[in-house]
Amino acid sequence: MAEKQKAVAKQEKVTISKRDPWALKKWFTVHAPPYLGGVFLAEVPAAEPQKLLMRTLEVSLYDITKDISHLPVKLKFQIHRVDGQRALTRFKGLELSRDYIKSLVRKGTSKIVAITQVQTKDGMVMRVSVMAITAHRIGTAQKSAARKKIVETLLKKASEMDTSQFLKEVLEGTLAADLFIAAKKIAPLRKVEFAKIKVLKYPPEEERVVVKEAVAEAAS
Repeated sequence: MAEKQKAVAKQEKVTISKRDPWALKKWFTVHAPPYLGGVFLAEVPAAEPQKLLMRTLEVSLYDITKDISHLPVKLKFQIHRVDGQRALTRFKGLELSRDYIKSLVRKGTSKIVAITQVQTKDGMVMRVSVMAITAHRIGTAQKSAARKKIVETLLKKASEMDTSQFLKEVLEGTLAADLFIAAKKIAPLRKVEFAKIKVLKYPPEEERVVVKEAVAEAAS
């Protein structure tokens, strides 16, 4: 009798899902990482919590800070944990909008692009692109020297900070200000921005948590 009831329930579930796939989905709230205050980002539907794991969400930094100057900063977050109806995220990448970059590069100025791979002290590896705009046009040698200084400063700063501190300083503009001060001694800079960041490898401890979470969800 019990087996028959299970079969009927399963058939009803299949019938409902065929008629309306959304009927079986639940809504989960997605939240930013702790260093951004864990603020609400969005609501997403999923039939099961584990279906959310590794899903990527793109938002503007403005959506988090409500600071209009942060509109051009696009952020990518990846869901890596689910706690009840809360989906928790980790940073995946950053990119400035093309229109904003074009607005910075004016006639009679130079653009310096420094691209390097950094590693925080807790093991996060990222490819980082920093863009510096000069007050007036400069020569190749000066560009090269300023680029070298930006990379040296960035590598040193990253190695001294854990992931949360590094990303917090990037998003608050503190780290860009430090790079500006360091490179301004070499070239007449007007602005320094993080143009793009891509995560290549997460800290080992964080990866273990993600694997554990995925296994636990699969077994439930």
